[in-house]
Amino acid sequence: MTTDENILVLKGIAKRFGDKVALEHVDLQVRRGEVHVLCGENGAGKSTLMNILVGIHSPDGGQIILDGKGVTIADPLIASALGIGMVHQHFTLVPSMSVAENLFLGRHIRRYGIFSDRRAMNERARELIDNYKFALDPEARVSTLSVGQRQRVEILKALAFEAKLLILDEPTAVLTPPEVDELLKVIASLRERGRTVVFITHKLREVKAVSDRVTVLRQGRSISTHITTDVSEEDIARDMVGRDVFLTGREGQPERSFGGAVLELDNVTITNSAGRLILDSIDLEVRAGEVLGIAGVDGNGQTELAEAIAGLMPIQAGSIRLAGDDITADTVAERQAAGLGFVPEDRLDRGLSSDMSIAENMAATNYERYGVLRKGYVDRGRLNAFTEDGIKRFDIRGAKPKIPVGTLSGGNMQKVVLAREFARDPKVLLISQPTRGLDIGASEFVYSQVLSAADKGNGVLLISSELSEIFALSDRIAVIYSGRIMQVLERNEADEETVGILMNGGKRQVA
Repeated sequence: MTTDENILVLKGIAKRFGDKVALEHVDLQVRRGEVHVLCGENGAGKSTLMNILVGIHSPDGGQIILDGKGVTIADPLIASALGIGMVHQHFTLVPSMSVAENLFLGRHIRRYGIFSDRRAMNERARELIDNYKFALDPEARVSTLSVGQRQRVEILKALAFEAKLLILDEPTAVLTPPEVDELLKVIASLRERGRTVVFITHKLREVKAVSDRVTVLRQGRSISTHITTDVSEEDIARDMVGRDVFLTGREGQPERSFGGAVLELDNVTITNSAGRLILDSIDLEVRAGEVLGIAGVDGNGQTELAEAIAGLMPIQAGSIRLAGDDITADTVAERQAAGLGFVPEDRLDRGLSSDMSIAENMAATNYERYGVLRKGYVDRGRLNAFTEDGIKRFDIRGAKPKIPVGTLSGGNMQKVVLAREFARDPKVLLISQPTRGLDIGASEFVYSQVLSAADKGNGVLLISSELSEIFALSDRIAVIYSGRIMQVLERNEADEETVGILMNGGKRQVA
């Protein structure tokens, strides 16, 4: 391979943060005009490597070669001047500004060198939008856009300044399945236009769907690079984790028997302040030992359903029963005491206190169960032992009991919530988006924990936007659309086509 074929070559890149080795002799070659996927488990060093490339971090060793020349990238402005653009996991848009204003933020087109020229910015934004067929209104306020539309604005923001190398850091983490499919089409169109894209993901379907080549990082080292068509998902997963990985769930297992209902929703109805129905007469039953999966496109009432059951949102009609007792009027704490465990979809807003320590977060609902609180005082020894056990069991990387939970990566924060709620061994486990932000190895472990909880006789209500997850774990599948349960299907009579039709408000065809 000649140097001219590569737009980017990284040789022996190393990075430490104190005693922690983040990257150790990483090599990477990216060809011009390709989509190159960089994948690995959480903490493998993917984002750190790309942050070095865009000048956020400085490497401790190694060489960066761009367009055949060695470069030093001391800050993001230098990266931008070199034609490197990055779309980060967390959006950097100003919600109160328009699409056009965000595209040219900090570099507004000006009249007479003084005044912002809105008309010129709108016209230039329209040219970009039409060129890339992004279906955006340049004058629309970002606050009115969907998550998927905001993602496109971030991509255009990089392209507006002629980025020849575009880095997308976990861009699908917050997108719905239809938005993911649309983004993959956008990435394919960028390749057709000669752009070079480095795409960070740990989702194997996305790797196979869009990339030309894939490089795997594991524990800060580059493990392998493959032409994507020459390698299977199983091979990529093995390189990522260092062993065979299985996400088969209940597939191939014999029929199972279940106990009585442990969670019952009868005619549960929620309306918003304008009187619009958010949940429309929901009837559901979760049996002991069962995983009931809720399938649906995000935004069809799943968040409200979970928060109504957890006690975070009042209902206007209906009732909720837990293990036979009416908990409709109970507080969050009373529902937890009655045997409800809750893993929320928004781990930062609902699941954790980012400034508190990992130990305090993990023990928040477990003080009495594990003897951490004795005679009104916290037993620090028991608290640390309980936390260390959860850290080890859930492989929470970079974690120590005393450090703030907010210093962890998103995936490791999710593991803290999961460790806390599974430790409670609740009668009913309400789990929303359990593997969002988790890599394949961690997802495999979560799958095993969900199935183990059901095997012990706990009821599990699983809400997930990942259909493969719903099919892998569920004994029955309830499909939600526009706040209504369209149908509840036995797992053995459900297929992706049927569920997909119901998710979009259609009716199941009966032969």
